[in-house]
Amino acid sequence: MPQARTGRVSRRAVLGGTLTLPLLAGCAAEAAAPRTEVPALVGAIASEQDLIASYEAARAAHASLAGRIDPVLARHREHLAVLRRHYVPGSGERADEGGAIPPPRPQKIPAAPREALAVLRQAETKAATARVADAGKVDPALAQLLASIGACEAGHAAALVGAP
Repeated sequence: MPQARTGRVSRRAVLGGTLTLPLLAGCAAEAAAPRTEVPALVGAIASEQDLIASYEAARAAHASLAGRIDPVLARHREHLAVLRRHYVPGSGERADEGGAIPPPRPQKIPAAPREALAVLRQAETKAATARVADAGKVDPALAQLLASIGACEAGHAAALVGAP
């Protein structure tokens, strides 16, 4: 009697070895494929680190801006935590993957609060643009995360318009 197709593989087929070779071939092909999401993920992590360092520098230079920038700083820390959960240490050691995460590079913060906000706004805009570009280079799940972070950064840039 023919077996009804249920979309599942029978235990007998797996244990009998019928699927072993195709499954192993799939793993080997996947391991050898270039991991294009690693450079985008590393870039997003580096960008968040840079934004956090820049906000911390602005806060240190202009304590009067703390109420305005602390909520944004908290969001960037959340973004970084989520992105780091997607990064597997050692996954970018091959030269073609670009997996080394650089140390944070904060923006130089001007002495005037209004100019400091302008520097932060420009950094947010640059980061938002980069996340949109990265979203087109990665798998759909990571693209959704990067696009969401980019949208949030665009919102931060808009929130930083105006006088302190």
